[in-house]
Parts: sequence; structure tokens; C-alpha cells
Amino acid sequence: MRIALVNTFRPTAGSGDGITEVTYRVSEVLKRKHKVDLIYPLDSVKRNDVLGLIDANTLFKLKVRKLLSSNYDIIHITNQEMGYVARMAKQSGTTAKVVTSIFDFMRVRKGFHKGFVHSIYNRLVSQSIRDSIDYSDLIIFSASSIKREAAEIYGPIRKSKVIYIGPPKESFRTAPIPRRKRGKVLNVGYMGALSHWKNVIFILRTAALLKARKSAYRFTIFGSGAELESLKDYKEKNGLDNVHFMGFAPENGLMGIYDSFDVFFYPTLEEGTSLPVFDAQARGLPVVLYGKTKLADEVKAHCLIAKDEEDAAKILERLCKDGYSPRERAISTKYARSFSWDRVARETLDAYRSLIR
Repeated sequence: MRIALVNTFRPTAGSGDGITEVTYRVSEVLKRKHKVDLIYPLDSVKRNDVLGLIDANTLFKLKVRKLLSSNYDIIHITNQEMGYVARMAKQSGTTAKVVTSIFDFMRVRKGFHKGFVHSIYNRLVSQSIRDSIDYSDLIIFSASSIKREAAEIYGPIRKSKVIYIGPPKESFRTAPIPRRKRGKVLNVGYMGALSHWKNVIFILRTAALLKARKSAYRFTIFGSGAELESLKDYKEKNGLDNVHFMGFAPENGLMGIYDSFDVFFYPTLEEGTSLPVFDAQARGLPVVLYGKTKLADEVKAHCLIAKDEEDAAKILERLCKDGYSPRERAISTKYARSFSWDRVARETLDAYRSLIR
């Protein structure tokens, strides 16, 4: 089978973009038995700026036309932001079956992102998602809740399948979990982008509450992004010496970083994939989420949910006092480790074959 995977960025490990990570992991499994070409407009997530957006929506279309003249069995658009490729494919008369993965609807919602450029790009993405739904032979949703939301926004989807995507890294699944002997300070960790929808300010507000109570907590934040400076300003204005910004986490040191945490705090508002949550659970960590998050039900199943900063502070105080029960740890770790990239790739391949048949 000849397969083309179309993503916004070059699929690599440790790119910092969840959808790109998914594309890379799935492609590595598919390549074992099939011919797979990776098609993308941007080499790096760092090109996700105005010029990058122009490339992805103009010059890249020349490359897509060449792609459509190739003899592929499957053209799989792995990022819904490239959904216009589905329309181009069908209008070209290609015999390839077109599949699009949809992970979330963040950019469809008005006011979810800040700034003029974001508002323009959101409109482009909204149209791309519409194109993918109208022109794809199959839509793959990353969670059952995403499929339900699609039906609410766009009406019945002609043909779709849910393939849950978010397995922990293979090494995270197989390496022994270290015995944690916590000292006097509870190390609360975060790993991810520092962007508006990640809601990292929620962590800092919780840290401010706990600092006022003179509690012994350290908040260790790994990542980079547009919100870094405003987060640092909040830290300085509130004297949060219990908050530490560590920068971008190196791929080869991720397991050691997770194993240094006592708790993983992930207050994201919404996203399509949940790699950090399952990575943390696979390493035996309790995971705290924000109550209004739109993460998939499959992700929230064994997490601790904080409805507001006061509730988050109480959860951390309880973990600090009583620890994470061995029973809860065993259940959540087993659940996270039950997902694998081989399973995702196998279900994806089954979907391809059903289309070709």
C-alpha cells in the first residue's frame, strides 16, 4: 500500500507539537510494511509564524498538486489545519482515498486565540475543517467527545471512525517506575507549550494560594511559548519564588524529568492529543486537570479534577499530606500503559483497508 501522510510540520520525535508527534509515531509503525511518504510545508514548529502560515496556505499548494499526480492508495491528512488538501484531492480526480484526522475544534471558536494574525488563521483553519468534512472519504476522530462535537457543529458526518490517540512513549510504558522518596517539598511539574489555551496561569494562581499559606511546594514548569513573558511578569509581581521556569525539555531527558515530579499538573483548556497526561500516568504520577478542560473523556478517566484554584490547592495539600495511594497509582498506570502506537497504527491501517475494499 502506498500512503502519503500530510502534516503541517515535518514529523519528528520531540517536535513540541502533539499532532506532529502522533504523525511521526504512526508513520514509524506503518513504514515497517508499507511505502509511506511524509508531505509537509514547514520543517519546524518554530516556523509557526506569519511567514509559515503563508507558506502552508499558498506555496505549499504547488507541492500538493505534484502529490496528487502520484499513484497513492491513501492520502491521509493528519492535521485538520491542512484540510484544504482534501478538497484539492477530490477536485483533481485522484483515485486515492482521502482520510483526514480531526483532533479538536479550538480554532473554530471565536475569541479562543488572541491577536489579529490568530483571528485570520482561525478563519483559514475553520474553512479547512469544513473542506475535510465535505471532501474526505473518511474522518478519523481522536476521541469520542470530538466526534460528538463535530456532529453538533457540522451535522451528521458521512463516514467516520474513532481512533483514540495519546499513547505514552514506549520507553515510558516499559521502564520500571522508580520508588519515590519525597522530601519536605512536593515537586509539582508541568510539561508543554506556554500558550493561551494551555492555561498555565492557573498553575501560578494555585502556587500563589499555597505560598500565602507558607506551604512547601515547588512548581517546576518545562516549556516555551508566547505566554512566557506574561507568566514571568505574574511570577515577579506576586513574589512566587516557588515557581521555576526551566525552558524547553530535551527529548532524551524527558523520562528523568517526569520521574523527578511528585505530581503532574496539566490545566489545559483544550487540545486534541493528550500525550503528556498519559506519559505522566505511565510513570506512576497523579495528574491534576482543570475542571473546564475539553480533554477527551478517555483522558480524564483516572485524573484528579480541580474546579478552580482553591480546589487545586486542596488537592495538592491532600497529596502532600497523604500521598498517592498505591491502588490509585496501579489503576491509572495500567490504564495509560494499555495504549500503544502499534495499536493506533493497526486501527489506522484497518481503516485504510476498509476504504480500499
